[in-house]
Amino acid sequence: MSEVPPEFPNENRSPHHPRAVRVSQIGFGVLFLLVFLNWAAFHFGLLTVPPNTVPWEAPKLDAHPGLFAHWQMQRLKSDRQMCLSTLDHARGLRYTSLADMTEHGDCGFTDVVRATKTPIAFNIEPVTTCSLSAALYWWQRDVQRLAQQQLHTTIRRIDQIGTYECRNINGADTGNRSEHATANAIDIEAFETADGRRISVKDDWLKPTPEGRFLRSAHDSACTVFGEVLGPDYNNLHANHFHLDDAAWTICR
Repeated sequence: MSEVPPEFPNENRSPHHPRAVRVSQIGFGVLFLLVFLNWAAFHFGLLTVPPNTVPWEAPKLDAHPGLFAHWQMQRLKSDRQMCLSTLDHARGLRYTSLADMTEHGDCGFTDVVRATKTPIAFNIEPVTTCSLSAALYWWQRDVQRLAQQQLHTTIRRIDQIGTYECRNINGADTGNRSEHATANAIDIEAFETADGRRISVKDDWLKPTPEGRFLRSAHDSACTVFGEVLGPDYNNLHANHFHLDDAAWTICR
């Protein structure tokens, strides 16, 4: 009969055996030490990572958004001072803060800004929540990149058809309020290029053309920073525009 090696006298040793407990405690201690050292390195600037990599930091809008972009936008929505400071540090953005407003009891807005200078001009200066303005800034920078790659030109203007409106979702008589009811949404109708083209969601969506492919790319890019991104694939009510908002949940259709 073979013998059990003396160092393993009982292969079914209880996890509460003193030796097992000591190994567990040592492992936990090492893990805690590694986590603490990494936190200290970040906190005291001994270790750096690319911008927008650490989710609890304020976003840097002039750097590319990271995996936690939507989470960072939600932080801005709950922290007015962080949000305004974030906008202040965006090189291509100027804005005016607007007074809070209440309408019909459950409509209105807080922490809203009017974007007076943006990476791409709008036909109408957007009046949106601060966090939505930040998300729009990120998205516009990527829209310009996509236009240069796919259209070989730049976008000189984005046509929007509405931000704040006191109404329910899809304009229904009953139901939940739309994100538009708090200025936390914007509807994008078309893009005008520097070489004179007008690319509209209504006319160019799904077309096998550079314009159609650009619209698809712009839509998909929006899904990386906004909460809800709704277009013609969602329903007929969105056949002529992209709905972009900063809701806490995410949907990309």
